[in-house]
Amino acid sequence: MSSYSADMRAVLRFDETVYPSIMAAGKAVRYSMINVLVFGLLHALSSLHFSAALLQEAGPIEPIPGMSKVFFVAMGVAVAFFMHAGAALFLWVFTRGIGGRIAFLPVYFNLGVSFIGLWPLAPALAAIQGGSGNPALYVFLGLASVYALGVVFFGTKSASGLSMIKMAGAMAVTILFVSCFLYLWV
Repeated sequence: MSSYSADMRAVLRFDETVYPSIMAAGKAVRYSMINVLVFGLLHALSSLHFSAALLQEAGPIEPIPGMSKVFFVAMGVAVAFFMHAGAALFLWVFTRGIGGRIAFLPVYFNLGVSFIGLWPLAPALAAIQGGSGNPALYVFLGLASVYALGVVFFGTKSASGLSMIKMAGAMAVTILFVSCFLYLWV
């Protein structure tokens, strides 16, 4: 029986064979929830840290009340879960559209498990959103994004049963579609 840390090391090494064993052992829900929760906490707490520095640059202000910080963190976690659900839905639609497996939940849970690859993005993204213009941070964010995309790619590929070429196509269409949404939203 494998442990959480052993399974996550395999996920981070792009080992798509670990996903079926996680699912068979009944750990997919737990791992998915843990990884999405930690991602949400990392981003929310990092955002609190970097937004405080941004607010201090604007001039003297009152400190953010403690209860407001709790609500901010809770909202950050909720946004992470909504982002996870939305991304899983898009990935499922586009993988299913080119012949992937019909079931939605394996894509949903494998994406949640692969959220561990997104953890390094959270503080970097929060720092950039907080106004940091450090070029090294942008390079790190770019490299970490490519790595995270690889982790998500193999998790989704395992759930959908697609070939590398079909999965690359589905991932490209998903990225294009989500990018268009974000462009229109922002």
